[in-house]
Amino acid sequence: MDIRLLRHFVAVVQEEGISAAADALRMSQPALSRQMKELEKDLGVRLFDRGNRGRTISLTKEGQVFYRRARQIIELADRARAEVHMHDEVEGVVHITAAQTSAMDYVGRAAAQTRLLYPHVSFDLHDDNGPNNVERLNNGLADFAVVVQPTDMARFDHLALPGQDRLGVGMRADDPLAGRAGVTNELLKDMPLIVSSGTIERRDLSGWYALPAPLNIVGTMNLPFNASRFVREGFGYILTLDHLIEEGEDAGLVWKPLEPELRIRVSVIWRKDRELSRASQAFLQQLRAIVL
Repeated sequence: MDIRLLRHFVAVVQEEGISAAADALRMSQPALSRQMKELEKDLGVRLFDRGNRGRTISLTKEGQVFYRRARQIIELADRARAEVHMHDEVEGVVHITAAQTSAMDYVGRAAAQTRLLYPHVSFDLHDDNGPNNVERLNNGLADFAVVVQPTDMARFDHLALPGQDRLGVGMRADDPLAGRAGVTNELLKDMPLIVSSGTIERRDLSGWYALPAPLNIVGTMNLPFNASRFVREGFGYILTLDHLIEEGEDAGLVWKPLEPELRIRVSVIWRKDRELSRASQAFLQQLRAIVL
């Protein structure tokens, strides 16, 4: 199995069919179809559920897993190619995967300082929740991850970011609770909540133990922007950190802190066992200068 075959497989998935993918790849349809059948034979699984005459396809469960890994392998291969062609000058891409938090101000400031000193350094940002960010870091798809604590730090070096975000509830501006200074546990336990899927999977919010159990969870989210639109339409409430949803009269939303107050610690982490690129080292130097 070579990288070109993986690229062809990804193209078939993204173009939703052999015929369209063959056109995009500028190759014959029979040749591409033969490649996909040989790939399935090599793996010993069926990757596609094929429609009429093979023109419309969808992925099997095994195909979905393989598609995810194939994209990661291609991304790593592209990064490796770019890195081996770097010169002694500090240049290249710093890959950061991050939870949404106001502490990203410090990360952005360090990135700006790095760019001033090294104009050929650029940054790739990937927003996600805690478990996915750690997975991307472990898989080599990110140089750094910005994570909410506590996180298992056994494999990582880390740098704590200043300040602590507050945990609270986003709600409609005309909600009966909008006039309160905060939301108590007694109120929280009965509120229909949208919460981070990462919180559910890992219970990775500091102070989670202090929240009432069980919570009335009616939805999960990856990032709060779209979930806040659900809230605005009356779906429920959103349990999230401060400064992450748009507030005000035009937005139709307000955010209220929990009472008693819960504050969340955030860190930048990177793998202990991997050497950072020159660009990543330059960024880390600037970040340390800002926060230490």
